Amino acid sequence: MVLFGLDISHHQGGNPNLHQARAEGVEFVICKATESSGFVDQRFHENVSRAQNAGLLVAAYHYQRAGVSAAAQVDNVRRVVPPGMPVIPDVEGNSGSAGLTREIVNLLRSAGYPVPLTYLPRWYWQQLGSPSLAGLPPLWSSRYPDNAQGSIADEYADVPGHYWDGYGGLGVALLQFSSSGRVAGYAPLDLNAFRGTRQEFAALLGGGAPPGADPTIEEESHMELGPGITVSKTLVCPATSADLVISLGFVSFTVHHLKFFGPTPETGHAELASYGEQRVDPARPYVKPVPQGAMTVEVLYSLDPAPAGTPQHTAVAAFRAR
Repeated sequence: MVLFGLDISHHQGGNPNLHQARAEGVEFVICKATESSGFVDQRFHENVSRAQNAGLLVAAYHYQRAGVSAAAQVDNVRRVVPPGMPVIPDVEGNSGSAGLTREIVNLLRSAGYPVPLTYLPRWYWQQLGSPSLAGLPPLWSSRYPDNAQGSIADEYADVPGHYWDGYGGLGVALLQFSSSGRVAGYAPLDLNAFRGTRQEFAALLGGGAPPGADPTIEEESHMELGPGITVSKTLVCPATSADLVISLGFVSFTVHHLKFFGPTPETGHAELASYGEQRVDPARPYVKPVPQGAMTVEVLYSLDPAPAGTPQHTAVAAFRAR
């Protein structure tokens, strides 16, 4: 399965219509937030809001600049991006070294931001001397088979398989395959592809691993929730040490209870741990440790009440190795 998404900034103005974009197969949007130590994309908050209202997964990106300290650049991010929202460093022309990227990634994570990807095209990696990228998040690479303007399906059909080959010791988790896409009647747009499900991409944005990279993620499931709807879901826990992560794509929600169970000879079902009601901030996933011996977990949760007409959002429950 291939999941498609966009990356946008102030250059697109208020385009495209993201409700229509989702109807055409777009599932996520990565919005420019900041650049260097002082630049702020003035459409960032509007773009995030538009994406959330369309039910899309959302992340932010920061354009890294050479000659500016990592601390100053992360301070700029912290002034703009809500805590807990995924932030992706954009490393290309005049961005400086991979060492600066490592500093920025470490400071972002220390500040509470998931850093799921590194946008670093192959051409810039080669310009840097093809260094090792060990220790950085998986690659968000870019390579375009042509400059023709076309739909998502038409543009992706031209992508050769080797465009997904990694470099610098990292795999490619996300591929920007066009800068001239047409979505919802608007062009040109950057088009991106993720080889996996919406649930897997949501888990990656929350700090998990891309598909196939972490075999300790044993099960993922999802459900569509409307405003005020309560859902109970039972999942099978992994045998390995893990955290349970629930992400709603930065939509506030309430966990009414969470209970872990394990088998016993006497009853066949023993409660090992339970957590009471908790309202979850829209910018942070809900994370609880899976107790040793747990076989199942029961989750009861709902979106917070919202006005009629609020679009549904995908709730993702995933086990992430500790």
